[in-house]
Amino acid sequence: MSRRAVIAGVGHTAFGKLPERTSWDLEVEAARAAVADACMSPSEIDGLLTDPGPVQGVLDGITPHFLRLGAQLGLNPNYTGSEILGGAGSVAIVERAALAVEAGLCDACLCVYGDSALSAGSAYTYGRGDESAFGFFGAVGLHALAAQRHIHTYGTRPEHFGEVVVAARAHGVRTPHAQKRRAISMDDYLVSDPVVEPLRRLDCCLVSDGAAAVLVTTEERAADLPCPAISLLGHAQAHSLSTYASPDHFESLPAAHCGPKALAQAGITASDIDVAMLYDCFTIVVLLQLEDYGFCKKGESGSFVEGGRIGPGGTLPVNPSGGLLAEGYGGGMLHVIEAVRQLRGDAGARQVPDAELALVSGHGLGMNTHATLVLGRNV
Repeated sequence: MSRRAVIAGVGHTAFGKLPERTSWDLEVEAARAAVADACMSPSEIDGLLTDPGPVQGVLDGITPHFLRLGAQLGLNPNYTGSEILGGAGSVAIVERAALAVEAGLCDACLCVYGDSALSAGSAYTYGRGDESAFGFFGAVGLHALAAQRHIHTYGTRPEHFGEVVVAARAHGVRTPHAQKRRAISMDDYLVSDPVVEPLRRLDCCLVSDGAAAVLVTTEERAADLPCPAISLLGHAQAHSLSTYASPDHFESLPAAHCGPKALAQAGITASDIDVAMLYDCFTIVVLLQLEDYGFCKKGESGSFVEGGRIGPGGTLPVNPSGGLLAEGYGGGMLHVIEAVRQLRGDAGARQVPDAELALVSGHGLGMNTHATLVLGRNV
């Protein structure tokens, strides 16, 4: 296929507690912002893919999300659908849009995430099967088991988890729209409230109302647009559906399988990456991804993040917008948007100098789903 897909537009709403706004209202705003950012006409949009988020995708999932949002946007697309892959969903729909555009199924595909999880409440307190009788609730319980395994196997210390949070908050200070814009110290982290041992409140991502969107189109169409398009150099997915019944479920993420594939497709290695947008629902997930993507060896992520290495001015900037721990919970779509802004050179005070290659990850459900994008400046 000669058609190449690129990212031509991005947009998002405010993030935080927005009880006066419905998720649909937020999604329409983000979608229109992405189209406007690309300087394209709404009439050109012939594809719509959505990541409904935890409330709309699970609690309110009877009516297909794409159908209701498409009606509100006034679209009758040639290609549509919704993905429910937890935190991997946003990266996955950008991948799916690229495949659809390159296959000629559509020419301009909107990818939209949105939810009102903070105002709706109860989206993350679900039980996990029979284990609920023993207090095993929500995503935090499951990821706490992974953190305990890492501590037991590799001697990871609380300060290593704290380095991830401190770096995220330092990045958030430089992000005007971030939900958390106050820097914290390691002492602040160590005295924060415990949630599920060993994870503290500050180890856990924010809960947010908000929406974000990305517009994928053809390289040929993007050539006529004023904003520089961003190339999709590689992408892959991998999933671990046996969940925690598998004895090695907590040893690594599916990133260990799809990461090398996406990097190889792009013709690069992890050492070539300038900006790493790593899904950070919990601090342990960042540590595991640093290992599984090959930024460091297995078991060495704790020492790797020491000394502000992933913070502002560090040798590997991770989530320079603050990520899920500081910017806001955008389902992973904000990670894609920040990668685009960094590669465009539009990130303002948080701009990583000479950023040319970015890795974006999505991680979801019970450590079951994972998706990887490699993006590059289109030169």
